[in-house]
Amino acid sequence: MTIFKRHPLILFFSLAYLFSWIVWGTSIAQAYGRLSFHIPQTLAFWGLILAAYISALVTGGWPAVKEILNRVIRWRVGIAWYALAIFLTAGLGFASLGLYLAFGGVHRIGQDLNFSQFLLFALTETIFMIFTEETAWRGFALPRLQQDHSATSASLILGLFWGFWHIPLFLIPGSAQTSYPFVGFILLILPTSMFFTWIFNHTRGSVLIAGLFHGLYDATIVYLGLLNGDSRLFWLFVVVSWIVAGGVVLYEGPQRLTREQHPREITAGFSANS
Repeated sequence: MTIFKRHPLILFFSLAYLFSWIVWGTSIAQAYGRLSFHIPQTLAFWGLILAAYISALVTGGWPAVKEILNRVIRWRVGIAWYALAIFLTAGLGFASLGLYLAFGGVHRIGQDLNFSQFLLFALTETIFMIFTEETAWRGFALPRLQQDHSATSASLILGLFWGFWHIPLFLIPGSAQTSYPFVGFILLILPTSMFFTWIFNHTRGSVLIAGLFHGLYDATIVYLGLLNGDSRLFWLFVVVSWIVAGGVVLYEGPQRLTREQHPREITAGFSANS
């Protein structure tokens, strides 16, 4: 237990991968005829929060658990950050579409979702992501990464762990990930991770707002058809995301992405009170 208290992220990432990959592993095994059943894939996401809360309890006691819970309900943030969480992906998407059309591409929005379906998907995805991925990646992992790394470096490190966590989905027939290249997915998730950190740190570490961004991100890219159409549009979206993320870092500075209370101060009392 001592090593985990000194290095809580080792415990968290190990459990996050273990719990999720066991679930997805049954789907892969079934696809290749090794099993006659599979565990519902949604449970892989709930494995993340199990990993987050176990890691928090083991390494920081109840104060660490309460800190995550407080982040989940942290809603008193500037209205501009609500707007950014809702509309940032649309801005990136329409910029990519504009470039795509300028280069002669042809595209129709709403082929996979109509607008009513988009609104419902955005709502359900936001709620789901608040209590699963964002509780884990941003609620637990990101503040601890920022103890020893700049906001930008922490974003890239977390982006890699977050991206590679999806590997089994690329091996499950019919999953969304099978429709685009793995390298492209990783290259897209890295700037996206920086956007998450930017929003998270400017909202005093709100998992709620990070979940809002995640839900609208997923719904918007499906509604706009950014990932499942022409590969040129996908790569334009990757490039635009990197350009905008780079602009954010240049404007804020790699350290100044962090405007909430310094993570060392947030976590300092965990071991003392556990």
